[in-house]
Order: sequence, then structure tokens, then C-alpha cells
Amino acid sequence: MEPQILFILFLLLAISGTFQACTRDEECFLNGVCTSGICKCDYGWSGENCSLLNLAPAPNVGAYGYSPNVSSWGGVPIKVGDIYHLYVAEMVDGCGLCTWGSNSRVVHATSDTLEGPYKFTNQALGVWSHNPEIAVDYSKAEPTYLLFHIGTGTGGNPRNCNGKKTHLDFNKKMAPDAGGVFHTSNSPYGPWEPQAPEGLPSNCNNPSPYVFPNGTIYLVCTWETFRASTWKGPWERIPFIFQGDGGRGNWEDPFIWVDSRGNWKLLSHVWISTGKYYAERVAGLAYSKDGINWWRSPTPPFTNVVKHVDGSESFYSTRERPKLFFDPRDRTTPLALFNGVGGVPGGDKDICGKDWTFTLVQPVLG
Repeated sequence: MEPQILFILFLLLAISGTFQACTRDEECFLNGVCTSGICKCDYGWSGENCSLLNLAPAPNVGAYGYSPNVSSWGGVPIKVGDIYHLYVAEMVDGCGLCTWGSNSRVVHATSDTLEGPYKFTNQALGVWSHNPEIAVDYSKAEPTYLLFHIGTGTGGNPRNCNGKKTHLDFNKKMAPDAGGVFHTSNSPYGPWEPQAPEGLPSNCNNPSPYVFPNGTIYLVCTWETFRASTWKGPWERIPFIFQGDGGRGNWEDPFIWVDSRGNWKLLSHVWISTGKYYAERVAGLAYSKDGINWWRSPTPPFTNVVKHVDGSESFYSTRERPKLFFDPRDRTTPLALFNGVGGVPGGDKDICGKDWTFTLVQPVLG
């Protein structure tokens, strides 16, 4: 577009009151750059201030747990060679998500394509473990796979909802607090060794890691931050401070990353307590220049309404555990959004019998 035409368009929008001119990149939520008063959004982001994920229609079936149905609750894959490896929370013994506090394990599933569907490959961590997020340390000649989670995977007393024992017992000889935050492996297939490094508490809630190319690692819990020069530690706590108007709702389930310009980003599940899981809001976005002070957007980056490739539309009762898969070539370009989703309106993830859930994938557009 010619500069004169662009200026006239900008002027008309400003006069009409339908457009708010930007003066700095922060007003584009660091998901773009402010150029001539207009936010020029990065790949994957859209909207007047680049605060909306630009999502394509989702596959008609979920990434994991849709068909055949097992209750799963989110995860994110990595790509190793030509194979995508997804680590996902799954409820054992035929139970739904209402039993997540007793029946959750971490499953390793694989697919030849990013969108799946993913097929069960093996059990990564046994009962009880939940909310996994995989990270990879590429700082050495051979990568180390870091599987963060809550729980220890050392056993428990899961409910039996189908009359059969379908889960696998894990090594119960480990110390009760061993690996309460993460396990490591030299292979995406495991086996996984528990880690309990100095300075990292075992009760980190819903951990989200980010590993820099030199091996320095940051970990955001809900809501505090830890860092170390290597995953082996020692770890230290650093401040985590929310700034700005984040709009209505309670923030949880952090997912962090660093973009191509060195800016910190965060997605979060946001929920409004209404007594029902008819999600009024499901997501939040924040950015940071230093990894300490986080500025929140009042605008949700996505909703619980999802369009599918066949033209249909789903309205999920809730959409949580937001995690992005990035292009392995640069590790900064978002290609897909993964979530745990709860059935349809009328479902309630906390009420047994109404707690049908699965893991959803939705591609990201440029």
C-alpha cells in the first residue's frame, strides 16, 4: 500500500474513533512493532493491538482422547526427527476428569503430523502425575528432555470406573517427594529419572519451563518464578509481578516463551467464578521485558468457540491448559495451540458423568 494511502486510512480511522494509534511497541503487546502509528503484527497474531491469536479452523477430531475417548487434559508436543511426541495428562481406569486428583498419569503419544491425532505410545509417568509440559535442553552435544509436571508418579489409589485395571504401576521405591517437579531422559521415549535439585520446591504448581540455548532455564509456577544456569541447579527464586489491567477473572496455568526479539510472553487460563462451567472467559495474555514485571491484556487472546475444518462450530464448556507449539527451525514462530477442553455446554469438568474432556489442537495462521 502506498504511504499516502496508508496515512489517509490511518487518519480516517483515528478521526472516526474506531482506531487507537500506537506510539510504542508495548501498545502492540510486543506481538508486533508500532510503525507509523499502526501495530504491524508478528506471525500468529492479529487484532488492532496484536493481542489475538490468529487461529485457523481446528481438525474435526481432537489431538488426543477424542476417538477412542479417554479423558485427557492438555499437553504440548515436541518434534524429534519426523515424529511429533505429545506428553499429555490422561485419566486411568475409564474415569473422567472429575478424578484428576487421583487418576491422572502422564502419557507419551506420537503422530506423524502436528495436528495428529496422536496415538498412545507408552506411559511416561504413572499415577499420580498431572499437567505435563515438555522442554528440551540443546546446550550439549546430546539433548536432554525435561518433563515438568505436578505430582510424583510414584503411585496412589486411583478410582476404578470400568471394572478393569488399565494403568501401569510405576516404580514405588522412589522417595515420596522425588521428581515432584520434573523428570529427565536422554530419549523422548524415556525412561524418565526423577530430579529434585537444590532450591526448587517440590510443590511448584502447574510448572512452565523455558530453556535458553546456553542451558539457562526459567520456570514459572502459579505465580512465582525460579531460574538456574542449568537444570541441575542450584535454582533461585526471582520476583514475579503482574502489572496492568488483566480484565475480569482469575489467572492460572501459565505457559511462557521468549520471542525472536527477546521479549517474554505468557498465556494463561483465566476463569470467572460463576458456579457453572459455561466459560465466560478462558484465556489471558501477558508480556514482559525482563521476565519479572508482566503486563496483562484485558482482551482474551482466544475464546471457547472453535471453528472446525468441516465448517461446524463447537462451544466448549471450558478451554484450559493453553500451550503453543513453535516451529522447530526457529523455536519462536507459533504453529499450533493446544488446550484441554471440556465437552460442550452443560458439561462440568468437576462433576462425574459430565466431565468428558479431551486435548484439542488448533493451527495458528500468519
